[in-house]
Amino acid sequence: MAGSTIAERLGAFAADLEVDALPLPVVERAKGCLIHALAVGMAGSAAGFGRRAEQVTPGVSSPPNRRGYARSLVTGQWHPASTAAFINGVHLHARAQEDTHGTFHPGVSVVPAALAAAEASAVDGRTLLAAVVAGYEVGIALSKPLTDLTTPPFRATAVFGPVAAAAAVARIRGLSGERTTSALAIAASISGGTSESFGAGTDEWHFQSGIAATSGLMAAQLAEAGVAGSRAAFEAEAGFLDCFSRSREAAEMIARDLGRSWNMLEVTFKPYPVCAFNQAPAMLAVRLRESGLHADEVASIRLQMNEREATYPGMPSRGPFTSTSQTLMSARFAFATGLVHGDITYGLLQHFTDPQVLDLIGKIDLVGESARPAKTAHATVGLVDETAVRDAIEDSDAMLSWDTDGVVRNAERLADEIPLSTKELETLIDSVATLPDAPSIDPLIRATLAGISVRT
Repeated sequence: MAGSTIAERLGAFAADLEVDALPLPVVERAKGCLIHALAVGMAGSAAGFGRRAEQVTPGVSSPPNRRGYARSLVTGQWHPASTAAFINGVHLHARAQEDTHGTFHPGVSVVPAALAAAEASAVDGRTLLAAVVAGYEVGIALSKPLTDLTTPPFRATAVFGPVAAAAAVARIRGLSGERTTSALAIAASISGGTSESFGAGTDEWHFQSGIAATSGLMAAQLAEAGVAGSRAAFEAEAGFLDCFSRSREAAEMIARDLGRSWNMLEVTFKPYPVCAFNQAPAMLAVRLRESGLHADEVASIRLQMNEREATYPGMPSRGPFTSTSQTLMSARFAFATGLVHGDITYGLLQHFTDPQVLDLIGKIDLVGESARPAKTAHATVGLVDETAVRDAIEDSDAMLSWDTDGVVRNAERLADEIPLSTKELETLIDSVATLPDAPSIDPLIRATLAGISVRT
């Protein structure tokens, strides 16, 4: 598309995307992303953030007309689609175990927006899958070259999520390339969110994903209604690039490889309910525990991480801890918990005064290294007998780029935290697997809501 703008390139791609034309690994990754989003979303029910989101926007048990309405995955109540997207975006992000690409979490904006739009529009499973791929590809096309320039102080999910969600919903609604371009431009104009709450240990960030989902959905609705968005919304003076990256150097490269190189295949998944930056130190700590190292043997720990990650808001925290918003961000808390307990569950993140964990935190020297690659960790553990143990994770992305079977195994590992029986979880997984042939997404929604009586 020589001479086209970023919005036009992204819009044309999203509008024309068809599941039948996708490589099989991309379709399988889309299924994996759906399973992961829904499984960890339900596992996050105990956190209560989705319920708080719904408290300010109560729904109804039976809508006047199902067209335009979608269900909350928290209570099963019906809401206007934009409200359902908000509630479910918060719900899926409650325990911070969503999928990730760089610093962007596409699933918690794309999946809730796509599900709400798909249910409200009564589309088939194939359309939902196409929309999910469109949203991920568009969102990552922007975040991939820009995330290092924006995060922090901005938060990637709040910056790129609205545009990604708009692409997904535009594909659900079957908008033309021109109207999809407008949808993306409208979303770009209302994007943004800070990362300050991570440092403060407060809850604002939990709701940014829901805002991103509903903003993208409403941007697509506005474009469908005829609202025109700027074709140069991204690269123009005072546009998206100027606002968030203070640079337009990447403009010519963004979206050039869409449809040839698939961003979804670079998405990774979190085994633990902590920040993406904490996955490597968490996995390292659990591995050390599994190798036989015990916390009472430890005299000191030197934990080396990427400098930007080690200094990101909330990451250096030593406590005191009073909320999971603090503990899931603290690299020291994640490492100490993994080494003490051999696992990190959401429940363990609430053990704010665990004496063994706090003792170990006091022994950790967190070192940020400018030359260390992102999402890696190296630990030197000095022992009370004056020997040392060393271990490192140098490529966590490769370890966390799971196929569908890996995503399913992780969901099964979380079974005790998911309010579904073994059979109900199998039904949910099957409903995702059969989406290409499903005339409706209703079986998927019903399967997700199967455990609702357990958590209401």
